[in-house]
Amino acid sequence: MTHQCKNNFSGYSLGIDNVIIITKNFDWVPFKGSVCLRGETIAGVRAGPVSSDECTELIDGGGKILMPGLVNCHCHGDMTLARGLGDDMTLAEQIEAFQSHNWFYRYITDDDRYYARQLAYCEALLAGTTFICENMYWSLGSRSAQAMRETGIKGALVEDIRFDFADSDSLLSDQALEEFAAACRENGLVPVIGLPAEEDFETGRLQKIFEKLKNINTLQTLHLAENKWRRDLVLKKYGLTPVEYLAREGFLRDRLIGSHVVYVTEKEIALMKEANVKIANTPLCEMKIADGIAPVPEMVRQGLTVGLGTDGALWNNSNDIFREMKGMALLHTVHSGIRSLSKKNILDMATAGGAAVFGMGEEFGMIKEGMKADMILIDAEKPHMQPLLTGKNENVTSAVIFNATGADVTDVFVNGKRVVKDRVLTGVDVPALCKRVRQTAEKIAEKL
Repeated sequence: MTHQCKNNFSGYSLGIDNVIIITKNFDWVPFKGSVCLRGETIAGVRAGPVSSDECTELIDGGGKILMPGLVNCHCHGDMTLARGLGDDMTLAEQIEAFQSHNWFYRYITDDDRYYARQLAYCEALLAGTTFICENMYWSLGSRSAQAMRETGIKGALVEDIRFDFADSDSLLSDQALEEFAAACRENGLVPVIGLPAEEDFETGRLQKIFEKLKNINTLQTLHLAENKWRRDLVLKKYGLTPVEYLAREGFLRDRLIGSHVVYVTEKEIALMKEANVKIANTPLCEMKIADGIAPVPEMVRQGLTVGLGTDGALWNNSNDIFREMKGMALLHTVHSGIRSLSKKNILDMATAGGAAVFGMGEEFGMIKEGMKADMILIDAEKPHMQPLLTGKNENVTSAVIFNATGADVTDVFVNGKRVVKDRVLTGVDVPALCKRVRQTAEKIAEKL
């Protein structure tokens, strides 16, 4: 319930009262309190109430949980139009099946991909994600930023350093990379440069790429140690694993984000930690396409920064970080032991850790004064969320990881703006968008 406050004595633009708050900066210990905003920023977090005299607008958070917005560190929104078409196939089998039409590219237009991305962002927002990293399959130029801006989500855009990933030596010019980075920043997005995967590792090629990147102030990312066959290609060629090879050649460095990172040893994790490499892990995708199980508990133990991602709908089907949290917890309980990852570890990955992957850990990812107001409200009164306990034997964090899904999110705030209100995404005609992408999927299905 929302009330218009009578006065504005403390200058708060918005207050959320009587809500259960969980956040890393309070060690994920739940407490009932209130949060106050001034514009885009969190201005106050209290254990007690906020009065209607202190703010312009007041939301009653009774029966709800408030937490930081979720961060999706790895997604391919282009592939939303191919949801379900890769079921029961490994990545290698998909490459063989889809390479003749270049991953559906022959059958689709730029508009088709634009709306597929927007559907991914709408799905993410409605499921509580406030920041998403778009690993673009193909560039849409300035429309890439527009697709995010129109839906209200914030995030990072990954522009491949190659004109076409089928031709690994066709590199973008310095000017094109600089213009891309500038356009991202003008739109409040994080620019990231995409690098070749292991099958395209050539020392001369990578030297040329990293020399070019010296003049481009951006993060970089690559699919790293994702599966056995890619790892084995590098082992056969160089006698080293992908991580060892990158370290030997000086390519393992700060500002590098490794996606997936499934097949690595303790020694390789230590190399990545020394280089300050960040990790974007996608547990459900890696299970679905039989990539394997990443040693995330060891990464956490050694102090690596780890964030969660969903990957694209072709490889995972859903864009819901709540499901990734539960998947991460259960997968490693079975594989690595009952206490190999704590609930706090997993909540960190979904929020503050994800922000830190993109160098944004001081800007968002926590419910903390001075940070951007990226936060979500979760309905805690549904039967599957009850009984809910606070205090010494709290089960709020358990309910968020093991019980909640994106469908339980009622409200989403991005930079203080309420972009989802009572489960409705404001400013986007979601049914029309679904219809548009469904027509594209039907077109692809006919061709296949």
